[in-house]
Amino acid sequence: MTVWVFSRRALPAAWHRSAPVYLWPGAARALLLLAIAGALAAGAFTTDAATTSHIAAQEGGDWTRLLRGMALLKTAMAAGATAAVLWRLGGAVSAPWWAAYALACAAMWAGPGLIWGLAHIGLGALLLHGGLAATIVLVWRDPAVAARLAELVARRRAALGVAAAVPQRAGARPDRSARN
Repeated sequence: MTVWVFSRRALPAAWHRSAPVYLWPGAARALLLLAIAGALAAGAFTTDAATTSHIAAQEGGDWTRLLRGMALLKTAMAAGATAAVLWRLGGAVSAPWWAAYALACAAMWAGPGLIWGLAHIGLGALLLHGGLAATIVLVWRDPAVAARLAELVARRRAALGVAAAVPQRAGARPDRSARN
């Protein structure tokens, strides 16, 4: 038996249908950069300096330089993917999409910090590659990205004076449905 304390009709209309909450572009970008900075710092400071020095002395200088170079390379990969996300956040973004982007980017940026500390290399690689894959999928599936890209292409074509029709590829067969 269900007992209702209040009638659904007594609630405000806004509670019946959940309208998406949108973040302003500047606020979304600033919050994302704050989340990224926190994740990078958390990854970098997970291992204390004494442990890092001990691991570096135990494994050798070449190994340490290799892993630190790898961490820098992975940081460049994360920066490229973050640039695409920051471009996406140039328009209004709903709170769930922003949260997904923030989690993916935070995981992606925590990875190089963990690798730099030399103690959690596997976890760092897993976080970086998982975050990178999640970011790619999010940008690919976000309908606002497709709309922004279509708008950019239309503006570019208008500036060049190119017709909006898609040209046929060279060597394509003509449409045979018009034949008798």
